[in-house]
Amino acid sequence: MDPSQDTTDIAHATTRSLIQQIQSGTRRLEVHGLVGSAGAYLLSTLLRESTTPLFILTPDQKSAEQLADDLAFYWGEPEQICMFPQWEVPPFEPLSPHPEVEARRIATLFALLEGRARAVVLPVRAAMQRLIARPILADLSLRLIAEDEYERAALLERLSELGYQATPLCEDRGTFSVRGDILDLFPPTCSEPVRVEFFGDYIERMRPFDPATQRSREQQLNELMVLPARELVLAGSHWETFARAFKERCDALDIPRSRREQLLEALREGLLPPGSHFLLPFNYPGLETFFDYAGQGTWVLADPAAVEQEADTFAAEALTGAARAAAKADPYPEWQSLYLSAADLEKNLRPHPRIDFCGLQLYRLQEDRVRCRFNAVANADLRAALRQEGGTLRPLVEHLQEWRAQGWKVLLACHQRGQAERLRDLLAEHQIALPFDPAAGFAHARRGEILLVLGELSAGLRLPDERLAVVTEEEVFGARVRRRGRSEARARAMLSTLAELREGDYIVHTDHGIGIYRGLRHLELNQMQGDFLHLEYAGGDKLYLPVDRIEKVQKYVAGEGHTPRLDKMGGQGWEKARLRARAAAEELARELLHIYARREMAEAFQFSAPDRLYREFEAAFPFEETPDQQQAIDEVLSDMAQQRPMDRIVCGDVGYGKTEVAIRAAFKAVEDGKQVALLVPTTVLARQHWQTFRERLADYPLTVEMISRFRSPAEVREILERAAAGRVDILIGTHRLIQRDVKFKDLGLLIIDEEQRFGVSHKEKLKKMRAAVDVLTLTATPIPRTLHMSLAGLRDLSVIDTPPVDRLAVRTYVTRFDDDVIRDAILRELRRGGQVFFVHNRVQSIGAMAEFVQTLVPEAKVSVGHGQMGEKQLEEVMVEFIEGRSNVLVCSTIIENGLDIPRANTIIINRADCFGLAQLYQLRGRVGRSRHRAYAYLLIPGEATLTRDARERLRILQELSDLGAGFRIASHDLELRGAGDLLGGNQSGQIAAIGFEMYTELLEETIAELKGFAREEKIDPEIRLGLSAFLPEKYMPDPNQRLVFYKKLAAAEDEDTIYTLADELRDRYGELPEPALLLLEVMKLRVLMKRLRVELAEYTGRHLLLGFQPDTPVPPEQILARLQDPRGGCSFTPDYRLSIDIGRMDRGEVLRLAKKELQGFCRL
Repeated sequence: MDPSQDTTDIAHATTRSLIQQIQSGTRRLEVHGLVGSAGAYLLSTLLRESTTPLFILTPDQKSAEQLADDLAFYWGEPEQICMFPQWEVPPFEPLSPHPEVEARRIATLFALLEGRARAVVLPVRAAMQRLIARPILADLSLRLIAEDEYERAALLERLSELGYQATPLCEDRGTFSVRGDILDLFPPTCSEPVRVEFFGDYIERMRPFDPATQRSREQQLNELMVLPARELVLAGSHWETFARAFKERCDALDIPRSRREQLLEALREGLLPPGSHFLLPFNYPGLETFFDYAGQGTWVLADPAAVEQEADTFAAEALTGAARAAAKADPYPEWQSLYLSAADLEKNLRPHPRIDFCGLQLYRLQEDRVRCRFNAVANADLRAALRQEGGTLRPLVEHLQEWRAQGWKVLLACHQRGQAERLRDLLAEHQIALPFDPAAGFAHARRGEILLVLGELSAGLRLPDERLAVVTEEEVFGARVRRRGRSEARARAMLSTLAELREGDYIVHTDHGIGIYRGLRHLELNQMQGDFLHLEYAGGDKLYLPVDRIEKVQKYVAGEGHTPRLDKMGGQGWEKARLRARAAAEELARELLHIYARREMAEAFQFSAPDRLYREFEAAFPFEETPDQQQAIDEVLSDMAQQRPMDRIVCGDVGYGKTEVAIRAAFKAVEDGKQVALLVPTTVLARQHWQTFRERLADYPLTVEMISRFRSPAEVREILERAAAGRVDILIGTHRLIQRDVKFKDLGLLIIDEEQRFGVSHKEKLKKMRAAVDVLTLTATPIPRTLHMSLAGLRDLSVIDTPPVDRLAVRTYVTRFDDDVIRDAILRELRRGGQVFFVHNRVQSIGAMAEFVQTLVPEAKVSVGHGQMGEKQLEEVMVEFIEGRSNVLVCSTIIENGLDIPRANTIIINRADCFGLAQLYQLRGRVGRSRHRAYAYLLIPGEATLTRDARERLRILQELSDLGAGFRIASHDLELRGAGDLLGGNQSGQIAAIGFEMYTELLEETIAELKGFAREEKIDPEIRLGLSAFLPEKYMPDPNQRLVFYKKLAAAEDEDTIYTLADELRDRYGELPEPALLLLEVMKLRVLMKRLRVELAEYTGRHLLLGFQPDTPVPPEQILARLQDPRGGCSFTPDYRLSIDIGRMDRGEVLRLAKKELQGFCRL
C-alpha cells in the first residue's frame, strides 16, 4: 500500500498488508470494516508479529471487558492479556470501588512493572486517573520464597502495612490469619488464599487452600508475590505523609478541627469510609499516570470518537464532583491532582504510534493518517437464516459443508463444555462428526477442518481473504447471558450453625431444652483441665457441658424475630413441648405417606424420551445451565417418563432458572400431544409467565394463551372454548384456571407456581388433580437441605441453589444518605434505559419519600408500592412498572418474590443498617438479571451512628458479591419460611417451640418408624477418665472454630473420620499438642462406645467401669467369656456395668486399656 495515495480514499487491506504498514513506521493508522471480533483477531496477529506491547483504549468498561476476552481467545495465553478496570464510582462521590476491581487494577500495574503484559485493555476513564508511582508500588510489594528466612513479627507488621486485616479465618481477599507456625493470607491478586508453613523463621512450604473447607491443595508454590490489599494503604511511613496533607486540605476548606480529628481517627483505625479512595493524592506524593507504567508501545483506540466524547464527559464529571464536594466541605483533594483532563489525555497519546478502529469515515482537510478497510464479514446472515428455519440447524450445516469443501479454517466457539458437547451431538445427527478437545484453542485450527473450541468470544467473523470463519454459540442458538465460572474460592460451603454461635445466642439441649449459650469456658476440675460450654437456663440455672458431649446441643433456629422462652432445668415444660412436636410430626408423616401410597397406585401418561427436536429446542436456551438446574431438568423428564404421576417440587430463588425447567417439561408434554396448564397466584405473574413462554417458544408451532383480569370476558370465553377443543397447547392463569367451567381436551401436565400462596379450597382441588396428571410445583422460597433429606422419597424435591449469573454483576456500595449520590445513581440507570427500585421500609413516610425522589430527579416517572395497598391497586402499580410506564418504584420490601424485571438494574436501599443480612441479600438479588452491570446502593445515616454489628453486616454484603455464597449462610429465616410453607402452619408452631434442627430429627425418626424401620435411641457416651483432653486456645485461638471441631469430632461415626479430622487440624493449625492428641484418642473411644452401645466409661482410681445399654449388640456369652478370662478382676452388675479391677494407673494408660477392652468385644 502506498502511503502517498489520496487519503480520503480507503484502501482494501489484508492482515498482512496492515502489519507491513505498521512495521514500516506509520505513526497513525485508521482501520475500517472491523465487524464482529475482527478487531481482536487483527490485534492478536499484530502481537505475534511484534514484541511491542499494545494498549487498547475503549469508551467504557463493558466494551473493554469484551475486547479483552476476545483478544485472549485469539491470542491463546490469557494471562498475558490484562484488563485495567476503572473504579466505577463517580468522581468525589462518597462511594468506594469494589475490592475485586482494586485487585485487578493492582495486578495489572504489577504485570506492567515486571514486563509480563503483552496487551492491556482499559476504558478511557481508567486511563485518566492518576496512580501510585511505580517505585512506591514496587516498595509496597513483598516476595515470599520457599525455604527462605523471614523474621515472623516483622513479616506480620509488613502485612498490616500493606493493608491486610488480621482475622480468625482467612476467607476474603486482603485478610490474613496466624496460628502457631502457620500463616494464611489472601493476596487480592490470587484466585485462592495461600497457606505458608514455617519452621522457626524459615518458610517450609506454601500451598493454596480452599477457603470453603480451609483444606490445602496438593500443589506447592515456590514463590508468592504479596501485593497491597488496596490502592490506598494508610500505614507505616505513608500515614505521617497522609495525615499532614489531609490536615492542610481540611484547613484550606475551613473544616472544624473536631470533625477533622474524628475523620483521621476513623482512618487510623482502618475504618475507611465510603469515598476514602479519592484521598489517594494525600497519601502518595507525585502520583503518576497509566502512560508512565505503559512506557513505549502502540496505542489502539477502539472507536476514537466515542473515546474522545467519554473523556470530555468524564473530565466534566470530575470538575462537577469536586465542586459539589467542596460545597459540602468534604476534604477531597483538587480534581487535577487525581485525574487527567481530556487535553492531558490527548497530550499523553501524541508521542506514541496509534491505530484507530473506526466505524465512520470522517472527511478531514488535513490528513495525518493512513486509512484502510479490512475485509471482514459478520455472521448476522447466518443467525437470521437459523431463526427463519425455526430451531433446526440446516443453514449452519450448509455453511460448514461449503467452508470445509473450500479449505477454510472453521472454528465453532462455545463458552462451556456442556454446550460444546451438545452442539457436537446435534451436528453429528446431520452427519458432521467433530472431535472435541477441551484444551484446544484458536491456534489449533487447520485448513479444511472444523474445530470445536471453548472460549469467551463476543461475536464471530468471516475473513474471505484468509479463508477463516469463526462462529459463536450465540450466532447458532441466539443471544446468551454469559456466566463466568464461579471459582471455588467464591462458592463457599454452607457453614455449620455452630460456627455462627455467639455468646448470648439461644441453644437447644436435647435433655434440658432451650437455654442461652454464655461462651466456651476452660475449667480445671479434680486436676483435670478441659473446655466446657457454659449454658444458662430459666432462674439463672447453669450447666457446664463437656465438649465431648457437644452433640447434645444445637443452635436454636426458628422464624425471624421469634424469641423463645427459656426452659427450667429439671422442669416438665421441655418434655411436654417435645411430645407435642412428636405428635404433630407423626400426623404430618402419616399424611405424606398416604399421599405417597396413592401416587404409587395411580397411573398417568408415560411421556417419551427426549428426541432430536427436543434437543435442538434445549440448545436454544439463552443461558448456560447450572449443574443443579440441569439435574432438576433431568429429574423432571425422568419423572414424566414413569407410569406413576409426577409430583415434583423445584425450589430456587428468582432468576435461578426454575421457569426454564417448567418450559422444558411443557415442551415435552406438547410434543407428545398433551396440553399444559400453568397456575400462578397473581395476575402480574401470569402475564410475566405468558410473555416468557411465548418468547421462548416463538420458533415452534405452539399456542400459548393466558386467562386473567387482563383479558375481557369475551376473550376468556373464546380461549376456554379453544382449550376444550384442544386448540390451546399451554394455558396460563390464576385460580380462574381451576374453576369448573375450565375444561381441557387432553391435559397431561399441571405446573403450579408458588403453591403455598393459594387458599385451602384451591389446594383441595389441586390435591384431586394430582392423582390424574403430572404435577410440577415451582417455589422461590428456599427449603432447608436437612428437611430435603428427611422428606426424601415422600416429596420429590429438586433444589437449584447455584446462582445462574456470576453475582459480581451486582456492584454494591455503602454510602451515607446523599442527594447527589441518589440522583446520580437514578440518572445513570435511566440514561441506559433501565429502571430503579428505591426501598423505603416505613409505610407511614413512603409517600413523602416518593415525592422527595420525584423532586430530586424530575426526569423520572416515580410510582409507589407497599404491602398495605389493596391487591388490585398494588397489581396495577407493578404492571405499570413491568411495562416500563414508570421507571422508579419507591416501595417497601414487598418487591414481589416471583417477579423477574430484567430492566431493573439498580436498587437503592434506604436505612440499610436496619435490615438483617438475609433480607439485604434477598433485596439485592432483585437486580442483576440482565446483561447490564447492576448496582446496589446501601444508604446509611452516617458511619458514626452505625452499631458494630450493622457495620459488619454491610461490610460482608459489600465484599461478598457472590450471592450464592453468603446467601446460604444468612438464609435461616428464609429457609424456615420455606419449611413452614412446605409443611403447613401447624408445623411452623412446633418448629418455634423446639427449634428447627430438633424438629427435623423428630420428623426423620417418625417417618422411619412409620415405614417400618425400628427406631434406635441415640446414645451419648459419657467418659469420666480424668483426662485433660481439649484443643488449647493457643493452638486454635478462635472459640467458634474450636466449637466447630468439637462438634465434628463428637459426630464422628468411625475412626477414619477422626483420622481425617486430625489431618485437617495438622494442615490448618500445625502439629497437635498433647491435650489435642488426647482429645482425638478420647473421641476414638467414643466411636467404639457408640458402636457397642456403651453409655459410660469411668475410672474410680482403682476400677474401670464400662456401662452397657440393655440393647448392646455384644452377646451375653461374650461378656461371660470376659468374666471367665484368666486375667480375672472382673465383675458384672445387674445394671449392665462391667467392672475391671486395674489398680492405680496413669490416666493415659487407662484410656488405652478402655479402648483395648472394647476392641476385644468388637473382635469376638
